[in-house]
Amino acid sequence: MRRKAMLASFIIAAGLTAFFIIRAAFFAFVWMDPDRGIHPIEPWMTPRFIARTYNIPRPDMQAILDLGPDDTPRQPLVSLAEAHGVAVEDWINEFNAYLDARPPHD
Repeated sequence: MRRKAMLASFIIAAGLTAFFIIRAAFFAFVWMDPDRGIHPIEPWMTPRFIARTYNIPRPDMQAILDLGPDDTPRQPLVSLAEAHGVAVEDWINEFNAYLDARPPHD
């Protein structure tokens, strides 16, 4: 009886070990992907998040959003669009056009 319990414990421990090794390898491959942080621009994103994610210079960001040089909004695009009376989809399309026109990075 004791031998069966030890065998069962060993099988469970080996299974858990294999599970966590496979899980760690999967996450290692996912995190090694250089484009893992690139998501399509969405209304919930803030201008700062978009600028950092897509490497957009501050003057270009301010030009797209029609902001002054000292404006640093921390609201999501949807809130800014409502405050400026602009459709958020228009700004998203402008960002996408800007990114498409920019030369590819290394």
